[in-house]
Amino acid sequence: MKIVKILGGLGNQMFQYALACSLKAHQPDEEVALDLHCFKGYHLHNGYELERIFHPSFRDASLKNIIKVAYPYCNYNFWRIGSRILPTRKSMVTEDPRKAVDTSILSRKGSAYYDGYWQSEDYFKDIRNDILKAFTFPDFDEKNKAYSEIIVNSNSLSIHVRRGDFVNHPLYKDICTLQYYQDAIKRICALAKIDHVFIFSNDIRWCEDSLSLFLNDQMTTYIDWNKGSQSYNDIHLMSLCKHNIIANSSFSWWGAWLNPNPDKVVISPRIWDNSGAVSNPICKDWIKI
Repeated sequence: MKIVKILGGLGNQMFQYALACSLKAHQPDEEVALDLHCFKGYHLHNGYELERIFHPSFRDASLKNIIKVAYPYCNYNFWRIGSRILPTRKSMVTEDPRKAVDTSILSRKGSAYYDGYWQSEDYFKDIRNDILKAFTFPDFDEKNKAYSEIIVNSNSLSIHVRRGDFVNHPLYKDICTLQYYQDAIKRICALAKIDHVFIFSNDIRWCEDSLSLFLNDQMTTYIDWNKGSQSYNDIHLMSLCKHNIIANSSFSWWGAWLNPNPDKVVISPRIWDNSGAVSNPICKDWIKI
C-alpha cells in the first residue's frame, strides 16, 4: 500500500493528491490511500477541502494501515512534535527541499508512506489529462457563472496577489512586490493583447490602490466575493483566463497549471521562497521575473 499524507491549504492538498494519482498511474496494481489524521487539531486555512470539492477516488488510511509504514500520528500536534524528533523509517519517503525533484519515488517498490508537499509538475505532468479530470470543479453559482462567461469570451488575464500572512513572513516576504507586478503586467501586455484583467487577492483594497496605476488601458474586475469555503472558485476562475500572473502561492499556481489555453502566457516570480531550496514549483515554460 502507498499512503500519502494530506496537509496544508487547498493548493498543497492538490499537489499531494496529484502525487497519489501519479503513484496509482505508475503502479496500477498497488493500493493508494490518503492519511488525513493531521487535520485533527489543524486550524489553518479551511481544513480538509479535497473531499468537499473534488471527491477523491482513494480511501482514507486507518491508523492500523499507517503503523505498518510510518508513525501513526493521530493529530496535527503529535505530528509536529514527532516529525522533528523521530528518525525516518525505511518505508517513509520524505521530501527534502535541499535536493532536486526525484521522480524515482513514483516507481519505488513495496509499501511506503509519502510525507511532503511535492510541489512540482514533474511528479505528474505525464498524466496531465488524469489530473485535469481529477480536479474537475463543481458547477459555479449564478454570479461566478456570469463572470466565467466574460472570462472565457475575452482575452483575459488573471492576477493573483497573496498578502495577509505572506507580507511579513520571513519565508515569503519581499518576493511578489509591487515592482514584480508592475514588471509582470508590462511584460505580459507586450506579449498578448489583454482586454480584461481579473484580480484575485486576500487584500483587494491594496490591489485597488496599487495595481490600478498600471492597468489604465484594460478593463479590470476585482473578484472579492469568494470567501472561506468558497475560495476554491477563485482557482476555477483563474484557470479559465487566457493568461496568468501568479504569486508565489500554490493557490494561483494551480490556476495557471489548470489553464487549458495552448497559447497561454504565465508569469511567475523567479524566486518561490526565501528558503534557498534547490527545487521549486515554477514550470519550465513559464516566464520568470
